[in-house]
Amino acid sequence: MLQIDKVQVLDGVTVYGDDSDIATFYIVPDVPRFRINDNLLPSFSFFKYRMPIDRVDGSKGGGFLVCDVELSLPAEKQEAVKQKLQAQINQRYANSNVEPPEVKIGNITYTRGAAKLNVENISEKFVESVFNPGKPSLYGRNLTPFTVELTDVGATFFEQALQNKGGFVQVSYDLYCPVKLPPIEARIWFNASKFQSFVQDFTKRETSSGAFRTVWRWLFGGSNKNRTEINETTQEYASEYQWGGVEIDFKDWTASDEVKQQVRDWAMNSLAEAVKAANEDKLDPFTEEQKKIPDNVTDFHRRISQFKFTNINQRYRESQAVEWNLAPQGMLEPIVNLKDKDGNFLKWEDFATTVDLDDPFFKTLEVPIRVNADFKELPIHSVDVHCEYKQGNTNRIQSFSFTNPDNLEKFKSFIENNHWQYKYWYQVNYKGRSQTFKSPEIETKDKFLTINVDDTGILAVDVMPGDLNWNQVNRAQVKLTYEATPSRVPIERQYVLDANQTQHSLREVVFAPVSEPYRYQVKYFMADGKEYEVSEHESRSPHLFINDPFNANRTVSLRAAGDLDNDIQTIFVDVRYEDEENNYSQSTTVALSRSNPFFDWTFPAIDDLRGTITYKGTIQLKNNQVETIPETTTTDTTIMVGRKIEEMVTVRVLPNLLDFNQLDLAIVSLAYVDAANNINARTELVFDGASRTPQTWVLPLKNRNANQYQWGAVFYLKDGSERTIPTQSTPNLTIPLRIPAS
Repeated sequence: MLQIDKVQVLDGVTVYGDDSDIATFYIVPDVPRFRINDNLLPSFSFFKYRMPIDRVDGSKGGGFLVCDVELSLPAEKQEAVKQKLQAQINQRYANSNVEPPEVKIGNITYTRGAAKLNVENISEKFVESVFNPGKPSLYGRNLTPFTVELTDVGATFFEQALQNKGGFVQVSYDLYCPVKLPPIEARIWFNASKFQSFVQDFTKRETSSGAFRTVWRWLFGGSNKNRTEINETTQEYASEYQWGGVEIDFKDWTASDEVKQQVRDWAMNSLAEAVKAANEDKLDPFTEEQKKIPDNVTDFHRRISQFKFTNINQRYRESQAVEWNLAPQGMLEPIVNLKDKDGNFLKWEDFATTVDLDDPFFKTLEVPIRVNADFKELPIHSVDVHCEYKQGNTNRIQSFSFTNPDNLEKFKSFIENNHWQYKYWYQVNYKGRSQTFKSPEIETKDKFLTINVDDTGILAVDVMPGDLNWNQVNRAQVKLTYEATPSRVPIERQYVLDANQTQHSLREVVFAPVSEPYRYQVKYFMADGKEYEVSEHESRSPHLFINDPFNANRTVSLRAAGDLDNDIQTIFVDVRYEDEENNYSQSTTVALSRSNPFFDWTFPAIDDLRGTITYKGTIQLKNNQVETIPETTTTDTTIMVGRKIEEMVTVRVLPNLLDFNQLDLAIVSLAYVDAANNINARTELVFDGASRTPQTWVLPLKNRNANQYQWGAVFYLKDGSERTIPTQSTPNLTIPLRIPAS
């Protein structure tokens, strides 16, 4: 497998070494280029309309640029690099009697990727659209077809720009492949929490009209109904916290600063993906139904809260297989700079066509067809594609046979009644089998038809070791199952990986598109005689890497609940993880407090889908009392421990009725005691000429029925006198202040 710290540049080309074979190398081409066909000509065409096409939306088309791009080295350049690598190997064996091994150029296994043209971001005045039917082929020459639709002015501009000998079109590949890490240790961690709450207070009071107004209405007429007063207040609060980081220990690794920076970039990109996923996982807004006031209530208080936590803690170590990003990019060599097989420069007019749109023949359907499958590695003999166009008096039928991915055929037909839909089906013929797979008939108006490898009815999976340590693991038994077969008879295969047999390839004809994931289960036989088995997992990847049995990490998040400021001193928690099926356990002890309310416990696990968490502990209160947390077993990854608060009640003190022309200062004392739940809360609120706005006091209720609190007030008047409201009990949520009479 490619090892990232074994890197060098030869003839402007980046070359990586293998993690285990000194003579195996992997070459990453320096820049993309136009695909060269069997006639040694570039796969490139430019079409310009003599007259623009009028469209319904008022826009106009002017031309097409069609090309295939590949990421590969010319044969002569690859041979030159190979010779220099062989010279390096020969030099290493110069003083040895051992025959130097022959250099081998390995194929990089790409897991995913994309390719883009720079013209995709050019002004819409030039480019109508860019069509790319998907990802690069991810094997061989990494072919990617592009079609660019141009406006009228864009066609004229590109016709001149593409003949510039300096080049104009740039291509950037974004590829990912599995690599072996160098002798480092890395930790990528990220935590996020989201919280939002909705608080609602509602009162409804019937107010009498008063005696004087009643007499007046009795004498002179009028209604004497009571008046209804409704007060409603709502508060919404939301908070979001994110924290994370990257820790890399390079140890004694003596790589260049450039390679070390690539490792940092890989780690930061992994962290960025975690942040992106957390930001997409949002809390649902409170609905109008949740905010609705119940019928027939006069006093109502509601608090709704919701939380979300994200915990990611990934550790990587030496020789572990990770996904690495390669991004070769650059300018495509202009057509006029390339030469034919006789050494003559190519001519622009041989690749450009001007079309007269007034010609009736222009109204034709022309669909390029290709098969994106590796005929050499897969048991495919050929793929037959049948196309039909039937409309009016036109009945066009064509069939094509494909035997390699470089074959490009075209289905052509005249168009009638502006009807562009056509139908097709394909048949896959397998090597050494009489049974074939025939697809259903499909109707489409796609301008490009590609039969992808997943559509050919072949399940192709390569099973290979990831970061297995053969000094610890004697062998790994892999059971692979695929059930989505037309016969409903599942395919089941078992493979054994050991130090001598490090790769198995599954190539199974299923006679249907591979549309569902396969399932796999691994059982490890350790060198010390122990056996571990992990749960069944699913995957769609054509490359299945079997990693170390302790490669999985489990994270348990402990969160303190309760009033850490006034009530709780410390929460001591003993946590234990048990995987009974594999006879494996881990344990730890944690102390949570006001300064450390969160703790994430990360430990290696054999199977991240198995095992239970058991915890118990004690709560040390600030009044020196101790409470016990009973032993509890859970499968949750986030555990709240402490003292649960049933409800938070907010008391509002209103100074609106105070006359500060005669008042200097008002002090309001509030107290709440719930001896059964060890709650003793007190506070004082001060109002003066500079502080006349309402103030609030929040009560933590553990018993909703114990909602009586005490309050009293002292008023200091400007004439030097004092007036007092004696201490009294009330459950009211609002206290309007008045200066009492002397």
